[in-house]
Amino acid sequence: MNPSEDADAIRGIELAERLTTRSGPRSKLMEAILVLLYARPLRTSEIASHLGYSSKYISSYMSYWRKKNLVYQEGGRWYLTPQGETIAKEIIESVNNARFNEFLALARLIMVKPESQTKNDNVEQETKKAAKNVLSFFVNQTKSVNKETQNKNPEVCLKEILQKLDEDEREIMSFLLSKYSAWKSTYLYVDQIQEETGADVGWLFKVLRRLQTKKLLYLYHDPKLGVRVGFTQNVKALLEECYSQ
Repeated sequence: MNPSEDADAIRGIELAERLTTRSGPRSKLMEAILVLLYARPLRTSEIASHLGYSSKYISSYMSYWRKKNLVYQEGGRWYLTPQGETIAKEIIESVNNARFNEFLALARLIMVKPESQTKNDNVEQETKKAAKNVLSFFVNQTKSVNKETQNKNPEVCLKEILQKLDEDEREIMSFLLSKYSAWKSTYLYVDQIQEETGADVGWLFKVLRRLQTKKLLYLYHDPKLGVRVGFTQNVKALLEECYSQ
């Protein structure tokens, strides 16, 4: 990676982290890296191998967080700074607390008195019966919808638009359309797209901005959930019209 490409990648990561977090590193990837380094110092290639990313991508990530004073490199290995170590401890403690709460719930379940078991069984049976009725209704409704739309392919609906896009833009649009086809969801979050496609964050934002310029997608910063990516009203109208025929 030449200096220019490295700078672009770091800017992409910085933008993603700034838009998807409120304070401190809260991306799953960075949390995982901090926990790994808390265990022992690691080389870039080792981190990449353990977490399933390319070394080039991890290198950009580490360069960004080195500037934030969470990690430093010495002898080819990455180490946590005192600040990074503090955050890593907080992450581990949070995970341990979640696990403790799960086991606490299990312990309380074990401690249920035998005489209350019959009552609990009756409640459980009623709950299962109600759930079964709801599920039956949902399945029937889903079958009805699927019967009407199973032959529809959203990429066919937008064929003319997709033909005008370059390969990268078409790849992202096809991914979003596949989610629409499966769940009728007209939006996803950037971290979901990045996680499922394994795309480089810098590359992903460049493609999304181009699609935004072409009035096909919108980008919205949700303070709590991150950057939301969705189809514009024009695209949704085309899909709805296609599916209604």
